[in-house]
This record gives sequence, C-alpha cells and structure tokens, in this order.
Amino acid sequence: MRTMLWMRRWLAVGLLAVIAFAPAAASAAAADLVPLRFVAEAAGATVSWDGDSYTVTVVTDDGVTATLQIGATEAVVDGQPVPLGAEAVLVGDRTMVPQSFMDSLLAMPVTWDPATGEAAADPYMLKARRLVRDLMNGELTAVYDQLSPALRAALPYEAILQIGLQLAPYGEPGRAQVLGAAATAVHQNVDLLVPFTVAPLKATIRFDAEGRVDDFRIDPYAPVQAAGSPAYADPAGFTEEEVAFGEAPWVLPGTLTLPAGEGPFPAVVLVHGSGPSDRDETAYAVKPFRDLAQGLAARGIATLRFDKRTYVHSQKFASNPAFTLQEESVDDALAAVRFLAGDERIAAGRIYVLGHSLGGIALPRILDQDEEGLIRGGIAMAAPNSMLDTLWAQNSILVEAGQLPPEQLDFIRPQLDMLRDPAFDPDNSPKGYLLGTPHYWHDLVPKASGLLKQLDQPVLFLQGARDFQVPVSEFESLKADLAERTNLTFELFPRLNHLFTEGEGEIGLISEYLVPANVPEYVVQTIADWIASNP
Repeated sequence: MRTMLWMRRWLAVGLLAVIAFAPAAASAAAADLVPLRFVAEAAGATVSWDGDSYTVTVVTDDGVTATLQIGATEAVVDGQPVPLGAEAVLVGDRTMVPQSFMDSLLAMPVTWDPATGEAAADPYMLKARRLVRDLMNGELTAVYDQLSPALRAALPYEAILQIGLQLAPYGEPGRAQVLGAAATAVHQNVDLLVPFTVAPLKATIRFDAEGRVDDFRIDPYAPVQAAGSPAYADPAGFTEEEVAFGEAPWVLPGTLTLPAGEGPFPAVVLVHGSGPSDRDETAYAVKPFRDLAQGLAARGIATLRFDKRTYVHSQKFASNPAFTLQEESVDDALAAVRFLAGDERIAAGRIYVLGHSLGGIALPRILDQDEEGLIRGGIAMAAPNSMLDTLWAQNSILVEAGQLPPEQLDFIRPQLDMLRDPAFDPDNSPKGYLLGTPHYWHDLVPKASGLLKQLDQPVLFLQGARDFQVPVSEFESLKADLAERTNLTFELFPRLNHLFTEGEGEIGLISEYLVPANVPEYVVQTIADWIASNP
C-alpha cells in the first residue's frame, strides 16, 4: 500500500520568503515587457501615478505595496529593494515592466495579449487566493460563505475552525503564491504555496461549475521532479480523453486512454493503493498508472485511470467516520467498469480490473460485486493477502533498516492484536486502540484469499521482489492459499520495488521513489500477454 500515516516522509525544503521574487535576465526582450497598470488591475491591485517624479505605486489586493520609477531597474516592495529584471520604460503613456516581476508581485500569473490590448487574470486563481487569505486571517464566516452546498453539508462551521487550529503548529503564514491551475471534467483546481514559518504547505482548492469551493486539500509542500512518459509510450499510438463518471456527490474525473485505430478494444480499470491519489498514482517522482496506461495503449489495450475519491472529494469524504474500503475504492471501481461497458469503443466482455497495493485487496471485492458480469478478470500488483500481516512486516523491515525506531514495533503489536480479537467492536473500540479509523481497519482484517477462493475469474498476480511496503511474503501467502485454483498466474520480478520501478539492493526504500523512473516495459508486456491469453 502507499505510504501509511505513520511513515509519511516529506522532503526537506528551505523556508520561503513571504514574496519569492525571481527576476528575469537583465537583457529581457521587449516582448517580455507588459503594461504594469493593465496587468496589476486585472489581478485586483490599485495603481497610482506621480507625474512629477515619474513614479508608479502598486498596492495589491492583499496589501503588498511596490513603488518604482521610470528608468529604474529596481522596485521597492514593502520597503525592500527588488530587481525588476530590466529597466522600467514608458511606451506612450504605459509603464512597461517584465512579466516575471509582475507575476511575483501579484503572486499569480496574469496574461497580457498585445494584439487585443487586454490583460486577463484567471478568476479561479483570484478566488483561491481570497479563500486561503480568509482562512489564514481567521475570517471563517467569509470562508464558509464560499463553500458549495455539498461541502457545507459535510463540513460544518465548527470544522472550519478546527482546520485553523490544526495549522497553528506550522507557525505564521506568509503570502499565498499561485503554483498553477488545471481543469478536470469535475473541477477547476488551483494549487497555492503558503510559506509558513515552520514549513511550507500546498493548498489545493477545487471549484464546482458554479464557481463555489467544492473541496480542498492542504498538504506538505515537497516539490519533486517527476519522471516523464516512458520511452515505450508512442504519442502517435494513442489518444487520451478527459472523462467523468459516477453519481453526485462522488463524480470522479479521469483519463480514458485509447489505442490508435477503430476498436473495439479490451480495457483495464486502474485501482489505486492507499491514501489520496491522483489518476497517475503519482508517488513522489514516479507515475505508475500513467506508464501502464500509455504502455498498454501501444499494445492495443485501453485503460481508464481516475482521481481517487479521497483525492478529489477529500473533505466531503472525511466527514464520514465509518467509511471502509467499499466507499474508498470498491464502489468507484465498479462505476468505472460500468462507464467503460457503455462505451462502444470498448470490447464487450473484455474489461479487466487492475488493483495496485490496497487496490489489490479491493480487487476480490470488485470481482465479487460485479453483478452484471462485466469484468473478464483481474490483475493484482503488489497485493497484500493479510493487511495486518503486511503492516507488521512493513514495520519490521523499516525498523531493521533503521528507518523507524525499535519502539515502533512495541506500538504496532498490541494494535494488531486488538484488531485480530473477534470481540473487536468498531463502534466501541477498546481503550488504547490508536491505529486508525476503527471501522476502516476492522473491515481490512479478513484475508484476500478467503474471497478469492470463492471466485472463478482469472487473476494475474505481479510482485516486486524488493518491495518493503507489501513484502514478497504476502505474494507467497496468496500463492499458497490459492494453490487449488487453476486459472491464476503469479509473476515475481527480482529488481522491482513497490512502485514497480527498478533498483539495486535487497530492499527498495522510500528514497528510491524520489528518483524519476518508469515502470519497465517488460511489466507492461507481461500484462498485455496475459490479457491476450484470457480473452
């Protein structure tokens, strides 16, 4: 499974200044210059001009003041000199300065179109900055007024107050800076960097079609350069479509990757590991699901990968304290299967489900609940047989590797014993139970092999020999428990870790995930060959 709460590790990053200016080169071309007033006012700033001293003063919507003179190469921003990157010049009656300076001053990009003479700011960026500013300033009523009805229902006013209290250990917040924006079939999303004095955070704000805040996430900010598409992914060999499926309030956005040609194509639904995950199953520098989707497309196999419910609807989902794997993964995987079955470009009777890590635990449940008989078979990558045994082995490996203190095992052992007790009641968990949401963990106690023994769909099991998160012992446990089934295939890859990228040494630890890498082509080929042999 992907990183547990107890083992979340974030890259060390330096504290960021309240305003992170990145001046352009001193030889900025004229094409890089933009009209200060138009750009600033598009972002809600006010601009004043002193004709006697040829000085411009800008006050941003969040109170940052900048002054500069025509002919100067520096501005004074809140009392501090800041390079412009080029000389401020007058062109007609317009003060022209580098675009990079304005982006930094406004803490967001504003586009300037010289052909139309218009500047434009993304309205969602403006709304997102306002929301974060209200939250950091304790303007909770203003925050609440911006929420969608669905989010209000899940997040009462008192919960907004709790979010503010949870941020207190991070110290004083600095100025929110827009990192980027992107649209999906469900939301308009804006990412912002908030530089607290203790550690920076990233806030992701999600807007619905009416422009209301429909959900948001606040995560540690740990920028990592992710791997690009694998060499075996030929862009001419596939197309990718933005899609949405499911029912409100849990509609999910995803990517349907289709091979070139007419079809109909066999297709695979990709089901994530634990924790909030995007459609690529991005883990630091690795994007396993993107690699699989694009690699399988080159072999004539379509895929549907989607943003996980806990990623898209984080706050709404977390409002249910009794959620289980059913709500987290199973329901959405089945909705994805039904979505594919309704697409004439997908071959009837040739839909497969691939579950990675926790998704491998979900796989037997997905196959079992396929009442319409739409799923031909399953693929389990790094699948646990027993979640409790996996958690113990995972902790033991990390203690032995010096990644966790020995005391960690003294904590984990009694937690697992409580869960294994037949008398464990998730509605009234025993005193001292601290592992996590009791309903969720109680639901994960049964072995996956118990249900798999009752099913008849073919399943391909893939395992990396260097996996510390779901060790080889779980692969061997599944193999032993399911020895009487004849339509199961087991493949062990000596050099692969939990994310199915290659490495050296006996065990691949989290540090390996920070290295940009792709899922090897032989893994993709193994899956494609198995699908071909199970039409």
